[in-house]
Amino acid sequence: MMPRRTRLFVLMIMAITVLWIGAPCVAASQDSYRIINVADDFLAYYQAGQGKSPDEQAGLWDSMLESKYPDFFQDALYRRKTGADRDRYKQSCINRFWEEISPHMDRIARLNQGAEKRIRTMVAEFQKHLPGFKPQTDFFITISFSFRGKAVTVGGRDVMAVGLEFFEDPGSPQFEITLAHELFHLYHFQFFNAGGGLYRSLWAEGLATHASAVVVPGHRFSTYLGFPVEKMNQCHDLLPLLAGDLRKHMGDNDHRLQRLYFGAEPNDTKVPPEAGYYVGLVIMDNLAKTIPLDDMARMPAKQVFAVLEGELKRLEQAQ
Repeated sequence: MMPRRTRLFVLMIMAITVLWIGAPCVAASQDSYRIINVADDFLAYYQAGQGKSPDEQAGLWDSMLESKYPDFFQDALYRRKTGADRDRYKQSCINRFWEEISPHMDRIARLNQGAEKRIRTMVAEFQKHLPGFKPQTDFFITISFSFRGKAVTVGGRDVMAVGLEFFEDPGSPQFEITLAHELFHLYHFQFFNAGGGLYRSLWAEGLATHASAVVVPGHRFSTYLGFPVEKMNQCHDLLPLLAGDLRKHMGDNDHRLQRLYFGAEPNDTKVPPEAGYYVGLVIMDNLAKTIPLDDMARMPAKQVFAVLEGELKRLEQAQ
C-alpha cells in the first residue's frame, strides 16, 4: 500500500489530468482571448431553414441560434430591447435574414472561412503599435443586422463583434480597418469614458478612425470612413460650419446631437450623416503630428476638452 502522502499526490495529478483533458479548447493556449464564430451557426441555420415555413424558421432560430448564445443575442443583436419592442425587433431580424441576407450566404461563407485568422493577425498587428493592449475579451463573428463592427458589453463583459454581411469582398481592407477601429475602442475605453458630452464621442470616434489608419496604412480618408466621394466633398465644404456647431455644443449630453453627428441614418438638417467621424479624423490627423497615438489614448478628459476646443476653433476660422 502506498504511503498516504504519495496517494494524495497521485490523486491530485489524476484530478488535474481529468480537468485538463475535459476542458474545451476555444482558442490557442497562448491567446488571452476567444473567437466565437456565430456565423457558423447562422450558416447551419440557413441550411436547415431553407424551404421551411415562417413558423418553422422561427423555431429553428430559437433552437439553433438564440438558445446557444442568449446573452449575445440580447445584449449585442437585440440591443437590450425588452418586452414587445424586443419581440418586434427579433421578428424583424428573422425576416431580414430570409429576405435580404440569405441570398448572399455564399459570399458570407467565403468571408467566414478566413475571418478567424484575420482577427488573430490584426490583433498581433495592433499590438505592434500599442504594446500595452492585452486583449482578454471575446471576439464574435456573426450576422449582426445593424453594425459592421462594435465593441459592446455582453453578460457584463466587454466583447467585440463583427457583422459579416456588411463586408463585400474578402480581399477588401474594410474588414481589417473595422477590426482596428473597434480594437482601439477596447483599448481606449480603459482610460476614457465616451459617454456624456458630445466632445467625448468626437474624441473617441475620431481617434479610433485615426488608429485604423495607423494600423492599416496606405488608404484614403474615405476608405477609413467608409464614405462615398460625394459625402466626403460635402463634409469638406461644410467643415468650418460643422466645427463651429460642434464647438458650440461640445459639452452637451444630447442624444439628438449624438445621432445627428454619429448616426448613419438620414436627417432633416444640412449635417451629413456620420459627419462627426470626418471632423474627428481631420482633428486627429493634425494632432498626430506632435502627439503619439498612445498619449492621445491616455489623455484625461479635461485636457481632451481643451485640445478639442482649440482644434474646432482652428477649423471654424479656416473659412
